[in-house]
Amino acid sequence: MAKRASTDLLIPEFYKRLSEEECREYSPGHLCFTHVVYPQSYPRILKPEKIHPKDETESTFLIKPYSSGDEKHYPIKILNLKADEMFYIYTGKMRPVVILGYVESEWFEGKQNVLLCAPVFSFKDRHSQEFIVKTQAFVYPSLFYLPVNHKGCYAESAVRFELIQPIMDGYIQPYRNKIDNEPISLTNDAYWYLINHLLKFICGKSIDEKLDEYVNIYRELLLESLENED
Repeated sequence: MAKRASTDLLIPEFYKRLSEEECREYSPGHLCFTHVVYPQSYPRILKPEKIHPKDETESTFLIKPYSSGDEKHYPIKILNLKADEMFYIYTGKMRPVVILGYVESEWFEGKQNVLLCAPVFSFKDRHSQEFIVKTQAFVYPSLFYLPVNHKGCYAESAVRFELIQPIMDGYIQPYRNKIDNEPISLTNDAYWYLINHLLKFICGKSIDEKLDEYVNIYRELLLESLENED
């Protein structure tokens, strides 16, 4: 089993506590719990089977794969669907996220609070030590390593950039550490390493050459540890 270098070599403090007031600000870097959905290989929808004209609560629907023409229907008030909209079915679960941005959107009449969130997934038994070490070493452009820490994440995890998604603030809870049940955030250092890696994932460019130098040294150290274990 490969011995991983401490993240302290790159980022002395990965997590910080937040006050109850701070955790309600939805600032970039905050860790939260919310509903995260996963993309489908082919869209599934809730298709009207029989709409009751007088009492829509008596209507029936089918869950089915999308077919051409399914978007053509009368407005359905009970689902808040316009005539050219569909009700999509996704799989998902409650999981941690890192907030990347927050906006009071004015696109629709009346403001909507929207957060851009990057989901956090914990490593499982199916993940090899090599895979975890390479994630920690910034080898994978879409993955950002989060260490397990009593001040932060409960389990060794990774932020998955390929699943970044908008989240409405209707249900979002602060992620709390295990040492004193306090809400937490990434530190400024950890957040900027995340943003630097995210920007490289999106457009292949870095925001800070000095950060890249530190990452390259750190990567070489971890990959060398892998080779020495072979």
